[in-house]
Amino acid sequence: MKKQRVAVFCGSREGKSPLYRALAEETGKTLALQGRKLLFGGCDYGLMQAVSHAAFENGGEVLSFRIRGLTDAYAPEIITADETLENVQQRKRRLIEASDACIALPGGLGTLDEMGDVYSMAQLGEMRRPLGILNVNGYFDGLLQFIDTIHREGFLSDEDKKLIIVRQDILSLLAALDEA
Repeated sequence: MKKQRVAVFCGSREGKSPLYRALAEETGKTLALQGRKLLFGGCDYGLMQAVSHAAFENGGEVLSFRIRGLTDAYAPEIITADETLENVQQRKRRLIEASDACIALPGGLGTLDEMGDVYSMAQLGEMRRPLGILNVNGYFDGLLQFIDTIHREGFLSDEDKKLIIVRQDILSLLAALDEA
C-alpha cells in the first residue's frame, strides 16, 4: 500500500558532503512527483530546508511540525499546513502519528532521537511505522551495526527489526516502504 504521508527526519545542518544535500533534494522532489506528502520539522535551514523546498518546487504538499519559539528560520510560503507545538517531544510524536512511514536522512542527534522514538513506540505497541534509512556515503553504517548487535543480543525482536528498511536511493526505499 502506498505510503502517502512520509515524515522525513534529517539535519538542520548540511553536513560536510555535498551528497547529503543532493539526497535531501532528491527525496523532496521524488515525494512530490509521486504525489506523497512531506512531513518535516519546520526548519528552513540545512537538509530540512533542502527537502522541503525541493518538495514545494516540484508541486508537493509540505506539512510543517515546528516548535514554538525554536524554529526562527521558517518559510511559510512553502508550507501547505503548519502545526506549532510546545516542545521537541510533542513534535516528534505528532510527526510520527501523522505519518504512514518515516525516512531518515543524514542528521545529528535529533535525527537519531527521532529514529529511536519510531522504534520505541513500535516496541510499546503505540504505533507501528516502517522506518526507511537512506544510507549514502556509509553514513549510517555504524548505527546499523549497532542495531544488528541489539537484535542479536535479544533487545530487539525479529518483528521490530523488520520495521527498518535500508537503501541507498529514494526510489527503491519508497518502493520497499510501500511493501512494508
